Amino acid sequence: MSAERFGVQEARQRFPELLVRASKGERLVIQRHRQDLAAIVPLQDAAGGPSSQEAMENLLSLKGSAKERSAQGRTPGAAGAKARFQARQLGPGSRIALDGSALVAFLLDDPDISRVLEPVLQGIAQGSWQGVISSISLMQVMETALRQGDEALALRYSAAFANPRQWLQVPLDGDLALAASRLQQQEPELEFHHAIELATAIQNEVAVLVTADGDLAQTALHPVLPCRSI
Repeated sequence: MSAERFGVQEARQRFPELLVRASKGERLVIQRHRQDLAAIVPLQDAAGGPSSQEAMENLLSLKGSAKERSAQGRTPGAAGAKARFQARQLGPGSRIALDGSALVAFLLDDPDISRVLEPVLQGIAQGSWQGVISSISLMQVMETALRQGDEALALRYSAAFANPRQWLQVPLDGDLALAASRLQQQEPELEFHHAIELATAIQNEVAVLVTADGDLAQTALHPVLPCRSI
């Protein structure tokens, strides 16, 4: 997403507003005589850290990164998704949870999963929404690389989720475990990892949970976007 540009006089008049926008992750350029002169950037950028866009592009660029070595791990015969992601359904700042089944399939370059996930990841990249990932899902993603003996790829996966402005990583603690156990009481057929994914989504006020797991997609406990037909 290109930086918005302002003339010196306009920037001076709107400086408090521009500071607030920069603090939320925007990069703003100041021009003089239509030539770029300076920039107002988030503190993380000024300190040399990756911008939000750059961090998310790292994840998008990893699409298919696990495919060559793990072709046998891909689920065959995937049908088209039952529901397609509609950006207009979510307001600015909404949180979207992605579980391990969806992310791993994306990394394996599953075309049906990619059609659903790419607009989601682009929205997170642009700062429209925040991604949420549980510790279990993050472990599934890392395992995809480590199962191949590729430590470097696992580190790239870890870095792709490291930007706190884009991704909220949710650890499994006692409160979350208790919430997941209560969900299993409501839906006894829930697997424990499904209950944890749902508890993560509910406790963090996620608008929708994206999954490629057909069993999880059947839940009535929280809105779910299935990446496959169910």
